[in-house]
Amino acid sequence: MNRKYIHRATAIAVALTAALTAPAAFAQDERPTLSLTLDDAVRRAVEHNPDLAIVRLGTEVEAARVGESKGAFTPVFSTIVGRSRNVAPPSNFLVGDGGVDLNDLFSSTGVRQRLPWGAGTWSLSWDTSRTTTNNPISSFDPTLQSGFELAFSQPLLKDRKIDAARQQYIIAKRNQDSSELRFRESVVQTVAAVKQAYWTLKATVANVGVQQRSLELAEELARQNKVRVAAGQIPPLDLVQAEAEVAQRRENLIRANAAAGDAEDRLRRLIMDPGDASFWRTRIDPTEGPTDRGTLPDVDQAVAAALKGRFDLVRAGHDLENARTTEEFLGNQKLPDVRLETSYRGSGVGGTQFLRGGGFPGSVIGTRNRSFADALGQAFTPDYPTWSVGVTVSYPLGPSYEDASRARAAIERRQAAERISSLQLQAAETVRQAARQVQSTAERVDAARAGATLAQQRFEAEERRYEVGLSTTFLVTQAQRDLLQAEVNLLQTTLDYESSIVNFEAVQQAPPLEPGGDTIGIRGSSIVLLPPPTPRGAFRPGGGF
Repeated sequence: MNRKYIHRATAIAVALTAALTAPAAFAQDERPTLSLTLDDAVRRAVEHNPDLAIVRLGTEVEAARVGESKGAFTPVFSTIVGRSRNVAPPSNFLVGDGGVDLNDLFSSTGVRQRLPWGAGTWSLSWDTSRTTTNNPISSFDPTLQSGFELAFSQPLLKDRKIDAARQQYIIAKRNQDSSELRFRESVVQTVAAVKQAYWTLKATVANVGVQQRSLELAEELARQNKVRVAAGQIPPLDLVQAEAEVAQRRENLIRANAAAGDAEDRLRRLIMDPGDASFWRTRIDPTEGPTDRGTLPDVDQAVAAALKGRFDLVRAGHDLENARTTEEFLGNQKLPDVRLETSYRGSGVGGTQFLRGGGFPGSVIGTRNRSFADALGQAFTPDYPTWSVGVTVSYPLGPSYEDASRARAAIERRQAAERISSLQLQAAETVRQAARQVQSTAERVDAARAGATLAQQRFEAEERRYEVGLSTTFLVTQAQRDLLQAEVNLLQTTLDYESSIVNFEAVQQAPPLEPGGDTIGIRGSSIVLLPPPTPRGAFRPGGGF
C-alpha cells in the first residue's frame, strides 16, 4: 500500500477527537448554518420552546384563579327600580265596590360584602318609594317613604376561623406557588433535554465522520485488491470480499447520516422558534467541545441538596398543606352554626297628609305637604327606628355530610404525607444512581479510549503485514471493523458521560422526565363563585318590619 494511505490510517484516533471538538459538517449541504454553543441552545430553548410556553401560561392561569378566589371578598353593589299595582277586593264597609287600588313606584340600592377575616358580612341599603291609593283610611296620598338599613352578621363558631371563601383563597395561593415551581421544574427538564439532544447531535455528526473514514479505508483496500488481482497476486475472491465490505460500510454511512438528521430535528424542535420561516431549513452546527473530566461528585452533599430544594418535593409539601387546610375547614364545618345578627333601620315619611276631624275615620278638613327631602332627613333621625340583636343557632342531628368529608380529608392528608416520604426516598435513590452513572461512564471513557488506541495499533500492524504478504484481506477487513467498532464505542461512551453529567445536575433540582412524558402537567383547582350573603338582622318569624 502507498505511504499516504498508511499515514491516513495512523491518524484515525486524532481525527476522532477532532470530530468531537470541531464544528459539524454535512457533505454538500448548502442550507443556512447556525453555529451553536451549548449555552446558546439553552437560551433559545427557554425563549422559544412551546412546551415551556404552555407551562408559563399555566402559571398565569393559577394567578387568575387567585383573583377569582379574592372575588368572594369584593363588595357587591345592587339596585332595583320598579313599579307595581295591587287592586284588592273590598274587605270592609269603608271601601267601595271598586276595592283598594294601590300604585307603587319604588327603588332600592345597596352594598354588601364578606369580610376577609372572621367571615362576617355587612350590608348597607337605601330605599325610596312613592305610593298612591284610594284607601279611605289612608293618612297620605301620595305617600313618600325613605329609609336606610345597616346590618351585620358574624359567625361565632362555624366559619369563624375558616370558611369556604378563605379556604379557596389559601389553596389558590398555594397552587399559584406550586405552578411557579412546576414552571421552574419544567425549565430544568427542558434544559436537560436540550443538553442531551445537543450532545447526541454532536456524537451522531462525529459518527458520520467515523463511518466516512471507515468507508474510505474499505474503498482503498478494494482498490489495492483490484490491482493485485489483475497482477495475479491474490485470488478474485479477495476482491469480492473487499467490495462487499465497501457496500456494507456505505450502508453504515447512510444510516449514520439519517441518525444525524433525526438528532438535528430533535434539537431543532427544542430550541427553534416555530414561527421562524427557516425553522426546517437551518442546519445546526454544534460547536461545543466535550466536557473535561472533573472531580467525581459528592453523593452525600448532592442527596442533601435534593431533599432540601427539589421542586417536586416542595410542591408535594404544598399539596400536604392544602390537605391540612381542607381538613381544618371540614372540621370547622362540623361545629354548630351560631351567628350574631344585628341590624338598624331608620325610616321617614312624606307626601300629602290628610288632616281629619270628627269621629272615625273623620272627614278631611285640610292637607299638609311634606316633601321628599323631609322624609329623607327624617330617616336619619331617631324618630322611627327599627333595630334588632339576636343569635341564630343551627346544627344537624345525626351524621352529617361534613363528618364523612372530614374523614375523607384526613385520609387524603395522610396520603399526601406518605407521598412526600416516598418522593424523598425516590429522590435520594435517583441522585445516588446519577452519581454512580457519572463515575462509571468516566471510567468507561478511559477504557474505550484505550480500546480505540489498541485497535488503531492492531490495524496498523495488520496493514504492515498485509504489505509484505503476511496477512490476508479477511484479517485486514476484520482489523478495520474492530477499529470502527472501537471508535463508535468511544463516541457512545463519551455521549454517555456527557448525558450522565447533564442528568446528575438535573435530578438534584427536578425529577427526570418520564419517557413519553411532557413538561405540562399543570393541575389547577376549580373556584366556586361565593357571593356574600345579605344579613337581615334577627326578627320574630312573621313579624318583620
